[in-house]
Amino acid sequence: MQVEIELSATLETPFSIGTGAMADSVADKPLVKDAAGRPFIPGSSLKGQVRHKCERIIRALVVPWPGRWRCEAPYPDRMCRGPDLCPICRIFGSPWHPAPITFNNLTLTTIVEEPPRDWEQLRSVRATDIRLGVGINRSRNVTAEELLYSTETYVPPLALIYRGRIWGTLEERREVALLLAGLRSVVALGGGRSRGLGWWRLEIAVKLDGQPVSVYELLQELDQWSS
Repeated sequence: MQVEIELSATLETPFSIGTGAMADSVADKPLVKDAAGRPFIPGSSLKGQVRHKCERIIRALVVPWPGRWRCEAPYPDRMCRGPDLCPICRIFGSPWHPAPITFNNLTLTTIVEEPPRDWEQLRSVRATDIRLGVGINRSRNVTAEELLYSTETYVPPLALIYRGRIWGTLEERREVALLLAGLRSVVALGGGRSRGLGWWRLEIAVKLDGQPVSVYELLQELDQWSS
């Protein structure tokens, strides 16, 4: 069954998804950006969070979980290897089984009638910000010494939203239902979520074998996992 999921995301608070390199920013934790310098949301970051949410949902639906599947993600040596894959590995893959679906990056899209001609115009509307933070010594529950750091954040202007796509093949509609439930459970992305960063509003449109299907209708099929 061919699955196409279109995503439209509006960021309600600044977000920070790090690149792991210094890039062109003075921040210790710079934003991941494309070749034109535009912050984007990597599909891999979204996929990781959705997988985590789906793992929690399926364990609540399938009882007893350990008696049916032995998969213990994220440890590679404990994940599904044989033909009897757990629901999560059937959707998201494992080190021994390629994922049947792909998460594309979410990129900035204008929703105004006359979009800016280039990214430099958007920079003048609202540039990225630098936030300062202090590391915490978790064992002592106090501020750690010499651990002041900076994080680059970005909140798109109202004329911009992020759009992306999830596509591929799944065998059962209830697998699509689980994927959608995981998506809807992701309320924030990136680092600093406990500090209010990365909160978003997500709109989802689904097609199965080229035909539009109601998200609400598909979510009703989650009950099949507990039968």
